[in-house]
Amino acid sequence: MRPHETHPGEIRARAAVDFGDKVPAQVYNDIAQEIHLCCGHSQLKSHRLARGWSPQDAVDRLIEVAASEGLPARGVEVRALRRWESGGHADADYQDRLARLYETGPVQLGFATDYTPPSGGDRTNRRDALRGAARLGAAALIAPGLLATAEQEARELTRRSEETDLGPSSLAHLQRVITDYGLHYARYSADELWEAALGDRRHVSTLLQHRTTLRQRRELYVAAAWLSLVLAWAAGDRGQVRASLAFAADARHHADEADHPEAVAWAWDVEATTWLYNDQPDEALRAAQHGVAVAPAGTAAQTRLTGQVARVHARLGHVGPASEMLTVLRGHAERHAAHATGLFSADAARVWSVAATSCLWLGDAGQARDFALQAMDVYEQDPSMSPTRRAITALDLGTASAQLGDPEQAVIHGLDALATPRHAAAIVTRCFSLHSMLERNFPGAAVVGRFRQSVAELSGG
Repeated sequence: MRPHETHPGEIRARAAVDFGDKVPAQVYNDIAQEIHLCCGHSQLKSHRLARGWSPQDAVDRLIEVAASEGLPARGVEVRALRRWESGGHADADYQDRLARLYETGPVQLGFATDYTPPSGGDRTNRRDALRGAARLGAAALIAPGLLATAEQEARELTRRSEETDLGPSSLAHLQRVITDYGLHYARYSADELWEAALGDRRHVSTLLQHRTTLRQRRELYVAAAWLSLVLAWAAGDRGQVRASLAFAADARHHADEADHPEAVAWAWDVEATTWLYNDQPDEALRAAQHGVAVAPAGTAAQTRLTGQVARVHARLGHVGPASEMLTVLRGHAERHAAHATGLFSADAARVWSVAATSCLWLGDAGQARDFALQAMDVYEQDPSMSPTRRAITALDLGTASAQLGDPEQAVIHGLDALATPRHAAAIVTRCFSLHSMLERNFPGAAVVGRFRQSVAELSGG
């Protein structure tokens, strides 16, 4: 057998089936020899692995044994133990102490060679038996005369599937963090969100390198997906298009691997938004349609993606498909509350806001104004709950007013949007769009100058 094909923990675990916590010293010696033969570790290291100790555990116990047997105090460091385990020389005193620790002799620890001629072939036969145990794998000998039964093996396989380095508090903490990001996304600046969520996403990546149960690994993949979704939105709000798309793809990958269709759908949602606000409606439509196809029925993700499909069709001038999807979308509004908080939510106000945007692109300014006013009635009840969506709705009202020939109202709504404490990239883009429309349609209006000045301040000009 080649080195490392069998894990020392597997060999050690088989002894636990028969002896529990009270494994005799001789059995530890046999386990260490098996680890040495089949895993390729030095004899000294194999004795430590046979007991399941870390290097620090071994050093601590070495000091304790010396003290309990009245030996003179002598320090030892982990790096010294690692050096000895790698073939470095330990002086006679340390060899004696290590032999006491592992309840064996220097020959068994690899510090000396036994030149005693074999008697009756016992030594060779013993070595051959141990090598045969390694070849037998999971059903192998763990000590002379000890053969694991099928029942014992089944119990051991179950136990191994439950081994984990991850405590329950780690996953609980991650869930609280993700919930906070989702519910209170609008309270933080895009830069704050980016820094915090990126740190948490890296932490999940580290946890995935540890030993986990299958269920824990799935939960970590789901957590990675949600955190990457937060990062995709934060990157979009910061105007980082490529980063937004990259984290949307990462979220989709981890959600798909964890068989979590809702998170997959949300990944398509943020991608559709990113493409749309960067003037690539064909890509946005592709993403939105993928999202609708996988979004679980009745979820907020399904409603949001239905709205995405409707407004992208409208942006592309597809009157028939856009009108059909808007009819479906208005049906969704009836099953949601008027206003719901959180990044991953849907409500009637958002439905009306999306409908307003769609109607503007379809050229129906009057209908757009009516939908936007419905949404604003809800947002005005608590402007701090959805500042970004409220600002976008105000800009839609401004655009509708401009198209209906009312520059005064257009500027009022435009300035209202600019007063938001959170200038996401989508808000900035729409402000410039409204400004261009006002300059083009009402070049001599004094009120347009007020908006011009505010937009110039927004761009730093």
